[in-house]
Order: sequence, then C-alpha cells, then structure tokens
Amino acid sequence: MGGSVIPITQGVQFSSVSKGESLPDTIRTLEQYADVIVLRHPEKGSAAIAAHYAEKPVINAGDGPGEHPTQALLDLFTILEELGTIDGLTVAMVGDLRYGRTVHSLTELLLNYDVKLRFVSPEILRCAP
Repeated sequence: MGGSVIPITQGVQFSSVSKGESLPDTIRTLEQYADVIVLRHPEKGSAAIAAHYAEKPVINAGDGPGEHPTQALLDLFTILEELGTIDGLTVAMVGDLRYGRTVHSLTELLLNYDVKLRFVSPEILRCAP
C-alpha cells in the first residue's frame, strides 16, 4: 500500500517524552509527519486521548490493560476463516480476564454476534463484577 513507519519506541528515553512532553503534544507533533497514527501505549485510555487531540485518524493498537481492538479484529477474522462463521459458536476466553486487553476487545466484538461466551481464569485474574 506504500506506507512507511515512524517508530518512536526506540530512543524514547532521548526524546521530549522523557523530558515531560504530554501525549497530546506528542500526537500533534507526529501527525505533522503522518496521515494516520497507530498508537500502542502503556496507559489505559491513551488512544482515546490521542484521538481527541489529533486531526488525523488514530488506530488503537493497544492501551495498557484497556483495549486492543486491532488484535480483536485479527482474532475475529481468524475464527471466520477457520470455522466459516461466527454466529452459533461458543467461545471460551481463558486466562487473564482482568488485565488481558485482547479479551476485553474480542468480547466487545463478539457481543455483536449470536455467540455464547464462557470465561475461565484463576480467581486473582477475574474481572471485577
């Protein structure tokens, strides 16, 4: 598609981020060099903050323990490719249900289909009611 990447994961310790630059300031700077921003950030809600301040589209590639919608889309696509359908399935989410952002995002997507969801995890990793 002709795109290229401007990674900022390497060298962040030498950037203005390490000097206290805010996420909105970083986003406003990055969008001067890009048509789309794909953001993976350790803080929950960071993609929503970035989207609020950006004039360019922001794609959430994971925000802390919050969401990971790009992975969820890939998971949904894989289920569809492998099984041929989404509707009528029973899907088990196993593991870290409290902090597993892929679980959160895939659950949100699957709620749009006729599926049964089952959740299995150790007590310490269960979501709060």
